[in-house]
Amino acid sequence: MRAALLALASLAASAGAVGITLPNETAMLPDSGHPGYLPALQRCMICHSADYIALQPDFGEARWRAVVDKMRQAFKAPIPPEEVALIAAYLADAQRRRLLRPHPP
Repeated sequence: MRAALLALASLAASAGAVGITLPNETAMLPDSGHPGYLPALQRCMICHSADYIALQPDFGEARWRAVVDKMRQAFKAPIPPEEVALIAAYLADAQRRRLLRPHPP
C-alpha cells in the first residue's frame, strides 16, 4: 500500500500544478429605479453572478418570491423575510422589462 501511495505522489508531482485565471465578473444587475434593486444587489450577488440570474427562465413575481424564499430558508441566504417580496418584485419587473440580459463574453 505504501508503494502505491508513493507512486501516486510521484505521479502527481511530475504532472505539475495547473492554474487557470477566470475573467473578472463585470456584469451587474440593472438599476431600474425599482425599490428592490438595492436589496437584490446586496443579497443575491453574494452567491450568484448577474449572468446566472439573467439566465433564469421568465418567472412571474410569485415564482420569484418562492425562489428567493427558498434561498433564504433552504440555503440560509442572509435575506431578511421582509425583503423577500421586494427582491422578487424587482427580479420579476426586470425580467418583464427585459433588463436582465446575460453579459457578452
